[in-house]
Amino acid sequence: MSGAHFDLNLFRVFNAVMTSGGVSAAAEQLEMTPAAISQAITRLSNQIGEPLFVRLGRGITPTARALSLHRETANSLHTMERAIRQSEQFIPATSQRYFRIASHPDLDMMLLPPLLRTLTEQAPRCRLESVASLLDEPSRLQALRLHNIDLVLSSTPHEEKGFCSELLLEYPTRVVCRRDHPRIGDHLEMADFFTEEHVVWDVRRRDDWVVRTLAHVELPPRNIAYESNALISALVMVGQTDWLTITSSWHLALVSDALALKGFPIPWPSDDCPLYMCWHQSQDQDPGLNWLQTQIRQQCRAIQFP
Repeated sequence: MSGAHFDLNLFRVFNAVMTSGGVSAAAEQLEMTPAAISQAITRLSNQIGEPLFVRLGRGITPTARALSLHRETANSLHTMERAIRQSEQFIPATSQRYFRIASHPDLDMMLLPPLLRTLTEQAPRCRLESVASLLDEPSRLQALRLHNIDLVLSSTPHEEKGFCSELLLEYPTRVVCRRDHPRIGDHLEMADFFTEEHVVWDVRRRDDWVVRTLAHVELPPRNIAYESNALISALVMVGQTDWLTITSSWHLALVSDALALKGFPIPWPSDDCPLYMCWHQSQDQDPGLNWLQTQIRQQCRAIQFP
């Protein structure tokens, strides 16, 4: 690697390509042209002395040297960027900050539209991305450590040392079936619930079904007919079958009339489902992130649960 006039900004471009998965995505993230991104990668490859990416179909894939280099430099780069951000004043009206949140599409339905409206009104040049692909806790913790994401929205707090978790809200859940269900009328007993077949939400909490982690009693096995990774999909299936599911009262209210559904309180002692906001402790003094956290808290307080 050559010496005295080495451009550290090349690593910023390199990191964006590595984390976003391509030149076009990195260009959009950094507000540069794809040509400028490619030129920066070529310059860095020349200084390193070997290729960092190779063509694969219509895209590129990192070489072994690129993967190694990213592991060696990512933490240092994020440390420098974090130090700069924390020393800068965050002005929403003019900032071009790029925020990334690891969430889930079911949570995005509740929070993202009003949050995006707030950004449009108060911080029109900032961008917000919800990363729905990071669903397991180890991946989310690693992404927070590397500062590849800023926040996690999850039903489980991150209790590992170095991470912060804040309870945002607790939302009530309901058992749901179609209104003309042949065996369930205006009341639902626990025995009735476990007699029927179910659609289950396949997102886990503490390595178990969400329903079981919230219950105050030991629950018998459920008759699982179908697994869905989205609550709305589960509700659509329930509206066309004799199956039951458990969902939030918010999601049920959204589609109950359109899908002819009816809901019941959980027929055993159970907690409401919590929602936590989690972040890396090193970002506590980041003014931009502090601002975003405030907006999320305000949006959560505004949510109405039937």
